[in-house]
Amino acid sequence: MARRLSRTLARAGWLVFAMLGAFAMVAVAVLYAADPVARGDDSVAASLVGALIVFVPIGAVLGALVGLPVQFATRAMLRSSAPAPAHGLAAGGRWAHSYEACARSVASFHEISATVSAEAGREWLADIGKTLDGELTEALRLARIGESLAPVDEPAGAARTVSDMLAAAEKSFAETTDRTATIALDLREGTDFATVRAQLDMLAEQAPQLRGADLD
Repeated sequence: MARRLSRTLARAGWLVFAMLGAFAMVAVAVLYAADPVARGDDSVAASLVGALIVFVPIGAVLGALVGLPVQFATRAMLRSSAPAPAHGLAAGGRWAHSYEACARSVASFHEISATVSAEAGREWLADIGKTLDGELTEALRLARIGESLAPVDEPAGAARTVSDMLAAAEKSFAETTDRTATIALDLREGTDFATVRAQLDMLAEQAPQLRGADLD
């Protein structure tokens, strides 16, 4: 609960406090309208409407002014308190989550490749594994760029482009690993390597291609 509140304040602290300020002024307006001395000869309804028109915007503005420094302070606190994993991205963030999904798929690929006994197939998978390792390095670079552009906010502009690229990479890494498992089942001892060569060629084409991609 506390973590969720912190993230909400980090994303839109000014808005949260603006709403709180507006609600507080609604209560003030009600008390004003209920006070016969304060409203004078005006009716309760007229006094309430007038008070709401005057007090609520004031409360919203004052709340937003208070919320802005709270928002920035919460962002700084989240960045400093979050333990830094080996990849250097903020733990639990969207960018770390995306990169870690890619990394899990690549780790699974290598584990599956190690079970292949057919020498030719194992060598071919090792070459594809090198490609995946390079693409994973690029995925980490993109995730770091995305985090620098939008550490907690919803990605927009270039950050959205990076987010879309990483989402496509997650899917591609996962599909590559799934296809590798199928190929590994076919590459049993004594299997003719030529019979699965077409699948391996398709696997190589299916690998993510983040390196050299245009962020524009």
